Amino acid sequence: MAVFKGLVFIKHGRVGMKGEGPDYYLQTKKADFILILNQRQPWKPDFELEFFCRKMVEIEGKQEDSIIRVKKITEILEPRIPEK
Repeated sequence: MAVFKGLVFIKHGRVGMKGEGPDYYLQTKKADFILILNQRQPWKPDFELEFFCRKMVEIEGKQEDSIIRVKKITEILEPRIPEK
């Protein structure tokens, strides 16, 4: 398991499709990663990730290409995106 730090944000893509729901991302210094915490329908929000939207967080999880499967997420007090 790895630790990631960054800003959680939401993109509303796929407009006009059956699965037009929010996609949750973690913005780091290196790249943006898609976050997956709970299994959900593509048109429904993930309320746990929704709570951390626009907040700096530390995530423990497993990275698979550009996706992070979240095991634990906690808010951190950082004024900017952390270096690591």
